[in-house]
Amino acid sequence: MLRCRNTSAPISATFWSRTKRFLKPSSSSLHALIDPAGDIIKDHESMCEVAANFYEDFFKEQEVVRPHPYTDTPLTNFDNTDEPIPDVSLDELLEVVHMKRKKKSVDAHGISNFMFNFLSSSNWTFLLNLYNCSFQSSILPRAWKDTRIILLAKKESICSPSATRPISLLDVFQKVGEKLFLTRFQDVLYRRGLLPDNQSGFRDNFRLQTRVILFLEDVYSLMANSAPVCTILIDFRSAFDQLWYTGCIGKLRRLGVPLAYLNWIEAWLCNRRAFIEVNGNRSRWFNIGKGGPQGGILTPCLFIAFHCDMGQFLSGCTSHFFADDLAAIVSGQIGLSYTDQCLDLEKRIKLFLDQLEYYACLSVQPINFTKTVALFSARAIGLPKFDINFDSNNEEKISWVNEFKYLGYWVTPKMGWGTMLKKTMTK
Repeated sequence: MLRCRNTSAPISATFWSRTKRFLKPSSSSLHALIDPAGDIIKDHESMCEVAANFYEDFFKEQEVVRPHPYTDTPLTNFDNTDEPIPDVSLDELLEVVHMKRKKKSVDAHGISNFMFNFLSSSNWTFLLNLYNCSFQSSILPRAWKDTRIILLAKKESICSPSATRPISLLDVFQKVGEKLFLTRFQDVLYRRGLLPDNQSGFRDNFRLQTRVILFLEDVYSLMANSAPVCTILIDFRSAFDQLWYTGCIGKLRRLGVPLAYLNWIEAWLCNRRAFIEVNGNRSRWFNIGKGGPQGGILTPCLFIAFHCDMGQFLSGCTSHFFADDLAAIVSGQIGLSYTDQCLDLEKRIKLFLDQLEYYACLSVQPINFTKTVALFSARAIGLPKFDINFDSNNEEKISWVNEFKYLGYWVTPKMGWGTMLKKTMTK
């Protein structure tokens, strides 16, 4: 049933192929950086060092209070604890490499995927043995964990380093290894049944459009019962870049992921380093102590596996996940007067925010309070007459908005398509 629900119909294929070009975001090139003193830095070498100072501090390992449930609770013996990582076949390796042959962007060592076109048959045998040895021994060449980072401006071309988007260009051999490992890791997650149905991000046979439709259906059904509905769009701060290594490994161990997989993931995550490059100029090397490699295909899968139980902590809402995007739907009790429903809704929102803050603290996944917004939907006209805010940040209220963008689609209080169509036509 789930597979049918997430499969595209032939009639819709043409529609989505024509509309997807309107949904692509764009990033601005970076012209200058603003340093901590407020000065505008245009010299490329100086820009590299300013950015390196910021990201070196940003990627420092978190200080977590121990003992912690993810790392220090008693272990459970699972029947698959000693399950090895399956070996890679030559045909599988060639298939993965063939998908990457046309890409010409270079990594930290100046190598691109394009060079795969010129490897002889003896090289393929060597690489095959290398990847199988890596999976069996949980050892990765140190150079594979070197990263070249280029920066894009999120909005303004002259901005502070915090307003840039780091693009990680990973080692080309490591990217092949990630793909080979990913198929095996996904199989373990599927057999263990770890990923919930309300998580649609970076999963085979789960579609973004289906997640949007299910989200709208939940709101429609609650509004049909005359209940006031609050939809809260949660923004996690630099979600993939906040991944806590020790907690992730410990949590997956307690969820039944085999030790061989965990040892390889730990070797893949730890002891990484990077440099910033701006227009051909490089910064110094700096260490990375948290966060998954941006640009890697394994990072999103590891992220959703780490947070697979988030919905269980949020019992006071209906939650919809797409990777690090969370839309929570909270409604007032049915059968009461509208005033009493709004009072009940306020209590339920408060309970949900308390639950969310507890989970964010437990998983060391900070919330971006300033970008978290709420939308009020009801048959009555107007906004609710109460404010909502997190306990840990009482000064920052969650803004009530008249529209927000959810997975590329504009959502309004009445859940209509008018705003979406109007904004698309004006592009």
